[in-house]
Amino acid sequence: MTEESQWLLDRCDELVTNSKKYEERAFFQQLKILITEQDRRLTQAKGELDGRIWNPGKW
Repeated sequence: MTEESQWLLDRCDELVTNSKKYEERAFFQQLKILITEQDRRLTQAKGELDGRIWNPGKW
């Protein structure tokens, strides 16, 4: 997980804890899921790009 993603997740945790409305807490909890999924997809895309660059069959 990237440093930026971890910071965002930590910030969302703070906002969930400090939110008094159910809607806000639900929003931040779903935002955490989105951040995690986005980070996973970015990691996969970087790995795919590295794999394609170093594939001698594609040279």
